[in-house]
Amino acid sequence: MAQRSDIVVIGGGIIGLAVARRLCLAGNAVTVLERHRTGRGASWAAAGMLAPHCEFDEPDPYFELCRTGLARYAGFIETLREETGCPIEYNAAGAMLPALSDRGQAQLETRYERHRCDGVPVERLNVREARRLEPNLTNGIRMALRYPDDHQVENRDVVTALAQSVQRGGGVIREGVAARKILLEGHRVSGVDTSEGIWKAHTVVNAMGCRARYLDGIAPTDRIPVRPVRGQILALKAGTAPPFHHTIYTSGAYLVPRSDGRLIIGATVEETGFRDEVTLGGVMQLFRDALELAPGLKSWALDSTWSGLRPVTRDGWPVLGATGTPGLFAATGHGRNGILLAPLTGDLLAETILHDRVPSIMRPFLPDRFYPARDGETSDERDR
Repeated sequence: MAQRSDIVVIGGGIIGLAVARRLCLAGNAVTVLERHRTGRGASWAAAGMLAPHCEFDEPDPYFELCRTGLARYAGFIETLREETGCPIEYNAAGAMLPALSDRGQAQLETRYERHRCDGVPVERLNVREARRLEPNLTNGIRMALRYPDDHQVENRDVVTALAQSVQRGGGVIREGVAARKILLEGHRVSGVDTSEGIWKAHTVVNAMGCRARYLDGIAPTDRIPVRPVRGQILALKAGTAPPFHHTIYTSGAYLVPRSDGRLIIGATVEETGFRDEVTLGGVMQLFRDALELAPGLKSWALDSTWSGLRPVTRDGWPVLGATGTPGLFAATGHGRNGILLAPLTGDLLAETILHDRVPSIMRPFLPDRFYPARDGETSDERDR
């Protein structure tokens, strides 16, 4: 006998959980289907950086989406703590970008002027100022930029709290259930065929991360062009106090301090398909990049290593909103910014699913940007 739900969310990562939470809060019967363990994929593997100002050199719609997500994050964390009683580590110390060469300094000087003119909160630090704030940085840096509004969160805390929020709101999370294909009545979604039978639902959200394109039952032209990009990460352990207050960010590596004394070092960017193992080459690359930033780390103990598969689209931007199959919505392709964009994604998907409204900030990220023009229709006409 088929099971029923108002809405089925396929994927129990941080994006799927954030969408499910918002839909549960609105009074919907929501079921989350997760093929493995809730939140234990890319969401668990991430470093929890909330750093759009470090991530983007120039403004574009994706940058604005990330900045909007950042502006809502502290309030989201406070609300989630109140809802669940779960502790969630949140570090608002800011992020620092050091320059390690003359070329790097020139690039940061250009970035500083651009961001200052654009109204981005940014501070230029000379070597003495940077090393006063972070004494463990190498004395070979040329200068640094500090972004006080770029924060970081313990992403595993967020995943745990979101799962509790969904369940407290009446949502159901089913682990070990793989979605096989979308079921249709006519052209509209009627449910999902899974490894444990059929779930009937009038609305389905594809939040399958890097596997989103493999959801069967829909037209091939409506599939989302998402692929996995591996990121390897390691953690060092020194004791009760981390060596940095800020997140230290460069184009090659980032160092993310945790309150328990761990230092997260990441992350590689590798096109390896669905291979998610940790490799010697990846770990060596991370060590080299970390020691260039902070040579003193060589005496630290290795705590752990892991990897995750980021979902990345063909154009590098997330895919949010209604697909070409009525009743099927997409929330995937967040790449390196899934932790940052999870709360905002939940808000945006709830708005479009429940009220049939597309917020203006979401329009550049709609799935139809990947769809071919219909017969007799130009791409310009379709985009309008």
